[in-house]
Amino acid sequence: MAVIYSVIALLIHHRYLVKSKSEWQLIGWVVLVGIAWDSLLVFLGLIIYSDTGWFSLPVWMVCLWVLFATTFMHSLFWLARLLWLAAISAAIFGPMSYWAGVNLSDASFGASPITSMMVIAAGWAVLFPVGLYMTGRFKK
Repeated sequence: MAVIYSVIALLIHHRYLVKSKSEWQLIGWVVLVGIAWDSLLVFLGLIIYSDTGWFSLPVWMVCLWVLFATTFMHSLFWLARLLWLAAISAAIFGPMSYWAGVNLSDASFGASPITSMMVIAAGWAVLFPVGLYMTGRFKK
């Protein structure tokens, strides 16, 4: 079901929002970085998914990355001018989304929740501003 919803959302996004092929390149870049990041978390034993699919991740997690990637050029781009705020926000809200995911799915923290959350916060504090910076590069 997640794949069907994601495909429909991508078709709508393409129809109403995509202005150039560079946006699809950005979406692909964000998805690949996101999959790599979450795969690293799995490899390090910080997150454990019971239903793995691509790159040791469940399909629903890959779909979340795809949908999240569509927000960079539109609803999140205003943060590209405030990378310090993006870093702080990501360090707070990134781990919170994983906490929610662990509580709403079959995922679990492999290490202590505090250790996992600290590593996730550090990663998001770096990766999210980098993604916003790259969005500016893709927009040009």
